[in-house]
Amino acid sequence: MEAPLYFFKVFTQDKQSGNPAACALLNDWPDADLLQHIADQANQVVTAFVVPVADSPSQYHIRWFSRTQEINLCGHGTLAAAALVRQLKGEGSYSFLSEYGELTVQAQAQSLQMSLPQWYSDVETSVELPAALLACQPIDSFQTRDLVLVLADEHAVRQFQPDDELIRQLPQHALIVTAFCAPGTYVLRYFAPTIGIAEDIATGSAQCSLAPYWFAKTGHTEFKVQQLSATPAGFSVAIKAQQLQLNTQAVNLPHLTRTIATIT
Repeated sequence: MEAPLYFFKVFTQDKQSGNPAACALLNDWPDADLLQHIADQANQVVTAFVVPVADSPSQYHIRWFSRTQEINLCGHGTLAAAALVRQLKGEGSYSFLSEYGELTVQAQAQSLQMSLPQWYSDVETSVELPAALLACQPIDSFQTRDLVLVLADEHAVRQFQPDDELIRQLPQHALIVTAFCAPGTYVLRYFAPTIGIAEDIATGSAQCSLAPYWFAKTGHTEFKVQQLSATPAGFSVAIKAQQLQLNTQAVNLPHLTRTIATIT
């Protein structure tokens, strides 16, 4: 059986910027090894696969793969999936179900608004930082799924020099460095070499940790977010009751669409 593999740029309205992703809508799940092979051949930061939920026009099961392994709670890949469903089915509210939770995206013509969980620091577990990370003089640190270092300012975040081998040895999923920039902007960089992403261009799931932290520190409920990678990307986040809302856009790259075999 065959299916189209679509390509998108996420966190942007410009095909020259944003975070690349591939996505395929399948009828059912093939073997995980085949999904991993497709993701490797797609050669994108992440490839998302979605399968419709029976008897539901707006719900889909979703799985995400980097080039090296299956990953969890990928906001970037979910936005690509929402852009694909919007392209094929039209505007609407779509839910994406995974073993790591449910994500809902309001897919409108001019925007994608994704609801995310809020992750709070594990206050009962102390964070012991390696000496190499202490050397960058963090003013705060905490952990959720990821290890977060709060640095003095935007310059410190830009100048941070990651050590991939050190980051691979951390028990957390990834390393985030961040700083606040008045009046309502925070910056970050995101490093996840363990799952094959040395430095991510733009990371939806990182905001699950950062937006609640900066809300607690500043009282702001809305933020502009700048991820200081080499490729421009833009989005905003807002704290809404128990949910975090991320607002952005994605664009299709139709010239890259190709057919994949979903059963060998």
